[in-house]
Amino acid sequence: MRKTSALISTFFSLVIMSLIAIPAHASSGKLGGDFELTAHTGESFKLSDIQGKVGVIFFGFTHCPDVCPNTLLEIQRLMVSLNDQSEQLQVLFISVDPKRDTPDKLESYVNYFNKNIIGLTGTEEQIAKVLEQYNGTVSFSGDTDSDTYNVDHVANMYLINKQGDIGSIILPRTPFAVLEQQVRKLINQ
Repeated sequence: MRKTSALISTFFSLVIMSLIAIPAHASSGKLGGDFELTAHTGESFKLSDIQGKVGVIFFGFTHCPDVCPNTLLEIQRLMVSLNDQSEQLQVLFISVDPKRDTPDKLESYVNYFNKNIIGLTGTEEQIAKVLEQYNGTVSFSGDTDSDTYNVDHVANMYLINKQGDIGSIILPRTPFAVLEQQVRKLINQ
């Protein structure tokens, strides 16, 4: 009975892991690709600038009340858990709210979580193009002429391999152990 229970538990763990960490080749079309945005330092930044490192791309915005700060705390936890391998990881926080998220605002926001995170912004058109490349979505509600509107956005983490391609997609609420395992796998490739 214990053997059967252990086998069932292992089976369901594998099924769950396959659902929450989606290999890039599972998509029907090519996702991802290079892009050019403005870093929180004010300098131009391309995804190809991190080639040779593993990347984590997360779309969000600085006024986010819950998902963004919680995800960035999880990413900070990941960077700490990697110890000496953390130098092989580059986290990119792409703002979906360029109206409010200036480079200065992004700098203080990402530095709060970790000084090695790069905050990225651009024009609405540039952000829309990158979202399209990564099959991401964003919508705005409320009075967008004020500073109090709401933003709903894709909450996936896109893990980028050392060649600049998507290695896997981490869905929201994925257990930390799966995220860490997927990043270590890409670092060790």
